Amino acid sequence: MFMEEYLPIRFKKKTPMSISRTVLLFTLLLAISNQSFAQAISKAYQKNCAIEQVSEHQGIKGKAFSEEDFTAYCYCQAEFISKNASNRQVNELLMNPKAKPEWLKAIELKAMKACISLDSKLST
Repeated sequence: MFMEEYLPIRFKKKTPMSISRTVLLFTLLLAISNQSFAQAISKAYQKNCAIEQVSEHQGIKGKAFSEEDFTAYCYCQAEFISKNASNRQVNELLMNPKAKPEWLKAIELKAMKACISLDSKLST
């Protein structure tokens, strides 16, 4: 007990409070890093999504679509993917935003259903 008073801080025993602070700080940093992944995927993915959607909807209903017409849909889809893909999968997309691996196709299908049901304007 007497020796503990003279030990440098790094050698003192950790209290439950200091452990919980460390865990809280780690969790906060992890959340921030995931948010930056989401923002990175969002920009590149949304751009590719809009281009793809314009191409797929060309000539439908006799209307010429632009990338802006798909902004809300592509934003929703990018957010869905960011929240449902693992960090490894997000990294894979960051390295090659135009890639279409099988796992992405599955998440995009779920995202499409979720995003269209959120906004009825998207389905018409």
